[in-house]
Amino acid sequence: MRARPGTYALILNSTRKKNIRIGKLGALQVKRGFYVYVGSAFGPGGLRARISHHQRSASRPHWHIDYLTPHLQLDEIWYTYDPVYREHEWAGILAARRASQIPLPGFGSSDCRCNSHLFFFHSRPSSRSFCRNVKNSLSDDERIFIEAS
Repeated sequence: MRARPGTYALILNSTRKKNIRIGKLGALQVKRGFYVYVGSAFGPGGLRARISHHQRSASRPHWHIDYLTPHLQLDEIWYTYDPVYREHEWAGILAARRASQIPLPGFGSSDCRCNSHLFFFHSRPSSRSFCRNVKNSLSDDERIFIEAS
């Protein structure tokens, strides 16, 4: 992964139920299944720095996702190198999927109008289907890369 700006989705696996406190947002009742978190990386170090941050436990959580990642297994990362902010569009695409659920309103979206940037699926969401939905919705979106963790 390069140090370029872009949008990403973390595909996280939960193998057991658990209650997790997400900062001031409240408690999240984690279920068995898959969670997809959508974000963007436009700061120093771009995607490489942001994904690296998410792959380790934060000693002092900064973002909502920092409270969740220590409790789940990172299975896959979907990302695109794109100078355009796509996280809200990606969140909309995930929210529109029939199997998608919003486990905690406001998660990762306290600075935007999205209901959430975290989505729950009982079974692993298809990267192929997601890429197809992005291409159909966003004609100028760049190539999406899939990386197993």
